[in-house]
Amino acid sequence: MREVWFPASGERVVLLRWLFSEWCNYRCPYCPQTHDRHAVKGEGITAHAFDNHPIEKWISGFDRHFESTRLSIVLTGGESMLDRPNMTKLLNYLSGKDNVECIRIDTNAWWKAEQFSDVDSSKIILMCTYHPSQVTEERFISRVDSYVQAGFHIGILNYVMDGANIENFIDDRQKFAVMGLALHPNPLWGSNGTYAPHDLAIMKTVLPDIDYDYRTGAVDPYGNGCYFPALSYEMDLAGNVIVGCHPELRGSFFDETLPQRPKDKVPCPHHSCVYLDKYSFIDGSERNVSTNPLGEYRKTLIAKAKLFIK
Repeated sequence: MREVWFPASGERVVLLRWLFSEWCNYRCPYCPQTHDRHAVKGEGITAHAFDNHPIEKWISGFDRHFESTRLSIVLTGGESMLDRPNMTKLLNYLSGKDNVECIRIDTNAWWKAEQFSDVDSSKIILMCTYHPSQVTEERFISRVDSYVQAGFHIGILNYVMDGANIENFIDDRQKFAVMGLALHPNPLWGSNGTYAPHDLAIMKTVLPDIDYDYRTGAVDPYGNGCYFPALSYEMDLAGNVIVGCHPELRGSFFDETLPQRPKDKVPCPHHSCVYLDKYSFIDGSERNVSTNPLGEYRKTLIAKAKLFIK
């Protein structure tokens, strides 16, 4: 892992996690996010990055800070694909840069592949989340299949464990594995902030140990060495940037320089870590042997799922 993200010669790779939207076309009953594109998020700030600053200004920020730095990007929301014209511009700009190695997009898979037929999908990997209260399984599968046919890479299918989905998960997992698709359980927190015993049993069966331990809170990461802050920036829809999960190290994407990252791993300052992109850089994990963490996670899920194919 170190030789990929910390090459012996040259600069470290940067992992940029960008929450650029809280706008979503779905109205899931369990989702606390804002759904209105123009919802006020602060003085002069709304729920979508492309409204807060024009796409050209965002692109100039990438040119300024990451002109030649090897870059792995996570674009998340909200629903990432709603502003089709600006998203197309952003994706083609990023895909066209030799130093951008991976573009992960989190999406609910509502959009038609032909709507983005002019997007270069060669570096894009999708995390598609199935929300059973908003779309039928048949329609969701059809959309995912259309993405594959259009040349998009599918990392994982995030399977919201809501209602009947819980009972269907194991069978659906086998069905999707035969299709070469990795199904990831995404249980909903209970009112007491914990998972139900039935959900925990499923997660224990299907998740790699490190993912089960951190996603359920079974392991406290506090004090463990972590490379994530040395590699990453997190950015919001206004361009505010922090180093990794250290909010005291902050700046703006539109400043001349970004805040300085640690030179190497540092002790985790938190007692909980449930994000794949973060805990997979904690000591004890050697999964991220490429600059595509979601792709590496997909491999582990598929490997486990094959054990259950009848």
